Amino acid sequence: MEREFNVTGICVPDKHYMVDISRKFDQVMHLIEKGKYFAINRPRQYGKTTMLDKIERMLDDKCILISLSFAGVGDTIFEDEQSFSPRLVEMFADSLEMFHPETAQLIRNINCDVSNLKTLATFITKFVQKVDRDVVLLIDEVDKASNNQLFVSFLAMFRDKYLLRERGKDFTFKSVILAGVHDVKSLKLKIREGEEVKINSPWNIAADFNVDMSFNPAEIKTMLVDYAEENEVKMDFDALAERIHYYTSGYPFLVSKICKNIDEEEADQNSDYDPKHWTLDDIDWSFRWLTREVYTTTNFDDLAKNLENNTDLYELVYNVVFGVKEHGMIFSALDPVVNLGCLYGILCERNGKVAIHNLVYEQIIANYMRSRKVTRDGGYHIIGVSGAFENDVRLDINKILLKFQEFMKEHYSDKDASFLEREGRLVFMSFLKPIVNGKGFMWKEPVVSDERRMDIVVTFGKNQKEVIELKIWRGNKYHQRGLQQLSDYLDFQGIKTGYLLIFDFNKNKQYKSEQIRFADKDIFAVTV
Repeated sequence: MEREFNVTGICVPDKHYMVDISRKFDQVMHLIEKGKYFAINRPRQYGKTTMLDKIERMLDDKCILISLSFAGVGDTIFEDEQSFSPRLVEMFADSLEMFHPETAQLIRNINCDVSNLKTLATFITKFVQKVDRDVVLLIDEVDKASNNQLFVSFLAMFRDKYLLRERGKDFTFKSVILAGVHDVKSLKLKIREGEEVKINSPWNIAADFNVDMSFNPAEIKTMLVDYAEENEVKMDFDALAERIHYYTSGYPFLVSKICKNIDEEEADQNSDYDPKHWTLDDIDWSFRWLTREVYTTTNFDDLAKNLENNTDLYELVYNVVFGVKEHGMIFSALDPVVNLGCLYGILCERNGKVAIHNLVYEQIIANYMRSRKVTRDGGYHIIGVSGAFENDVRLDINKILLKFQEFMKEHYSDKDASFLEREGRLVFMSFLKPIVNGKGFMWKEPVVSDERRMDIVVTFGKNQKEVIELKIWRGNKYHQRGLQQLSDYLDFQGIKTGYLLIFDFNKNKQYKSEQIRFADKDIFAVTV
């Protein structure tokens, strides 16, 4: 069977090219072997399902593994204890029916008296006593049930039995693993209509799950090697793995998607593609192809949905993406909005600050927020801007910046500073987009520092790459530091010419432009 890069469901070695996750798996197995109860809460398409499948395959010969999922079970099961408790035991038996029918029948024989959580607890004790092996319970998609009091009581029952087991006074599952997006350690519930939202901790017995399920460059390399050996493809494995990680920060779905684009789509879209020799240009192409605005995935749909459904999260992410807050935002896992952003895979900690998890998401979110502004809020009155800035099939960035200066002077000179501090960068992106569109591509480079700056990289045609830094004027000292930062970033991109767009909110500001020689760089600066 021809293998492929997989971006949906379980990854299977015989069918898919896979990252070697053996080190991560060993860490999970260590928790199970020590009898820990824990939750694997990670974002959608972050490798949970593949990890759970690997756990099942390994544990099946070592113990009795009861593997369930709350996905697709309907809502009535969670209405009350009388519905939930006997149905859960039926699910126990069903999960074992195919490969362990005798154990499934044992469950059904003991099941006759289960009618509520108390009798469910008694059933678990009897069942574990009667079998001759350890029993591990794994429940996937627990988010389905995690917003009601019944689930809190269910977890509390597990907690009580666990504590009694540790004192030698009860029999229960050796390990319980819950998997989902949300962290069940702190459930936010409204128990009755009109009640205040409360935070409960029914799962405070759980061990911390600190397994890093993102892929580092060395792990990404294992998948590239696997693919290259099977398909006789030449690669600089280390360089390509680093570049993939640069764009994805190791988000499993995005890592596979970057590779899948190259393997399955680039030949039809890029005339320079050599299927027998992957290069850094191929990785760059795949990033641009993945983040184009006419394309979406269920993963990106969920990303937008999670922002739409939480106003506070949207505001926080907007401030991070467009560098609105001075000195950045200090990361705190105790902040419920920051924590929610991390649970959804949108936010992370970087250098002690709140940051967007990866460059792909940064680009998708910037495009989404810019488009949202146009479709819902009337946009920024940008009319008639086209590709009239080309010179010998190159973009004339000097001319673009001077035209934007003219545009800002005409349309936004009477706007207050607070509006422009929040919206100015987005105005420029909306201005630049129709100019670049078609023959080029622009993306926003993540910046996490004390400097309120934003880097935009523009590619045009086959050979042109430009860097435009957007920053707020805060005096000459910060200006000089900003020039150094821009120079360093130009070195990273391998170019000697850069551009600086300065937003000056002083009342006596001048709309000026100047050519600056800094270190070995030529920088064209425009103030608006």
